[in-house]
Amino acid sequence: MSEHRADAVTDSPGRGHRQVRRIPFFANRIDWMGPFLVLLSSWYFAAQVLVAWVFRPHYSFVSNTISDLGNTGCPPPDSDICSPDHWVMNISIIALGVTMIVGAALIFSEFSLSEESRERRAAAAGFVCLAIAGLGAILVGAVPENVNTFHLHTVGTAVVIGFGQLAILIIGLVLRQLPDWLREFMLVTSLFVLLAGISIAGKHQFGLGAGTEERLAQYPESVWLILFGFYISRDHWRNQVSERFRFSQQNLYQKKLFSAGAASPVAE
Repeated sequence: MSEHRADAVTDSPGRGHRQVRRIPFFANRIDWMGPFLVLLSSWYFAAQVLVAWVFRPHYSFVSNTISDLGNTGCPPPDSDICSPDHWVMNISIIALGVTMIVGAALIFSEFSLSEESRERRAAAAGFVCLAIAGLGAILVGAVPENVNTFHLHTVGTAVVIGFGQLAILIIGLVLRQLPDWLREFMLVTSLFVLLAGISIAGKHQFGLGAGTEERLAQYPESVWLILFGFYISRDHWRNQVSERFRFSQQNLYQKKLFSAGAASPVAE
């Protein structure tokens, strides 16, 4: 076993049939990553509602794409649509890209020290694919659909959907440490994303609308980031992985003893 692994933080034996090795810097210094993922990923959805509120003439989540909210060609005749708060949407998409890159680092930190080689490879592959998807999202926000210089917006959209879902599929298939409910969500949504992606590439909407199809292809990634961030935060808290979570868990343990009738340190 290498020195790097010897320094790894391990979960408590109650975690399962084998221990999960973690990188100490992540566990003790940046354990806020889980809540950070939840907040930024959630804002991506909130931003769409806020920007759509002032969209003209009227924004439809069924027929209008997400990129329409970031269209900078306002007002007409530059464009048939007008999104006055396009800058909010574009910044939010860029922030989502950053979140995906941070999430990639989180995945790598969580599982790259696994004792099983296939899980280490999956962590590396997931890290690379999700990081590439994050760069694609940044590209989508930086180059709006009405600009689309050298088709960079289109390429960025394809990269976000393709590489992002590939990362989720790899992780869901290989990492056995994840809870069943999370893995099932990852595998089932991968099928929806695949079908939606094929429909978009073939320019077939099947009466769903361009907006609906794009959301079926893209939303699962954002929802997964929220669920994964929540899972990591809860997992660290339950297993006392970091210094701050240990403190919280110790307080909880004392409260349980007190409620069970044990003598309180204060009472003594």
